[in-house]
Amino acid sequence: MKAFFIGAGASCGTFQDSNTPVPVAIQFGQVLQKIDPNWTQRYPDIFKVVSHLGLPKDNWGLEPVWSCIDYYAKLQQVIPKKRDWSKESPQLKKALLHVYGRRCDDAAEQLPLTDSYTLGSLLKKELTAGDILISFNYDTIVERLARRFGHEIQSGCVMQKKKAIALAKPHGSTSWTLDLSTGRVTSASGSGSPLLDSLGPEDVDHGREPLLLGAVPIKSELIREVQICTRSPDVFNTIQKQWKAVVKAIRDADSLVIVGYSFPREDQYGRFLIQEGMRLWNSMPTIEFYELKDKAHERAKEIMDAFGGVPEPTFRGEVVPPE
Repeated sequence: MKAFFIGAGASCGTFQDSNTPVPVAIQFGQVLQKIDPNWTQRYPDIFKVVSHLGLPKDNWGLEPVWSCIDYYAKLQQVIPKKRDWSKESPQLKKALLHVYGRRCDDAAEQLPLTDSYTLGSLLKKELTAGDILISFNYDTIVERLARRFGHEIQSGCVMQKKKAIALAKPHGSTSWTLDLSTGRVTSASGSGSPLLDSLGPEDVDHGREPLLLGAVPIKSELIREVQICTRSPDVFNTIQKQWKAVVKAIRDADSLVIVGYSFPREDQYGRFLIQEGMRLWNSMPTIEFYELKDKAHERAKEIMDAFGGVPEPTFRGEVVPPE
């Protein structure tokens, strides 16, 4: 069984030559500025944080901005001057949908069903029944494309059809709905197939937010006590099932294929769970990865560190877009 780790670099590399740029976290502000030059008026709460951090409005990363908002939400009582953005603003979820939502849904439907690009080649030639796609991306690109290639996809925490391809999304999805009035989460269809249609910004206005884990060091969604206090136990239950599927996949896989995922050091909980899955190995799988050439050596070291000292993985090249 193969486990495919799909990161932001997979989506970014696939659309690098297109009119629909899909950013990695550090490029978020740059792409938001490109697709909406008036974003500072549309999302003034986010702009206040960008300005507070001294970042240029057309070149800021998602991680420092979201982390600042999150830290103020958790620690504002010990800071003498309160900020009017000290609670997580719904504007952030709207901006995430603006960048990673329906525009990416539409772009995924236009990708050719050929093996002329990295994702196409992997999904057409290598993905087989019983494998698992582990997407750390908010967008729905890889699951949409897998479906278009004729694969039957099932949510990894449901798997009503054992011969299907499992899908796990440990950081959430633009297609998952958190109903703020009830605390309930909808992350798959009744048949176990993944939800592919992203929410829109207008849904946020009506109390329906996408369940997306923040690019922050302390992810509250994985802390049961926090979710119980906020009357959202379904959030914890949903995310812990996704991570359980990831750990099980690492335990059982014969081969790990890592496509544009960086194993960020701030995701210490993720590294812990990955290493726990590794400790359950019956035998060590092969590990291969795709990355920019000038970052290949650095990424190989990160992979070895994330998996707790495995042998150097095999570099398979860069993620390339359709010809």
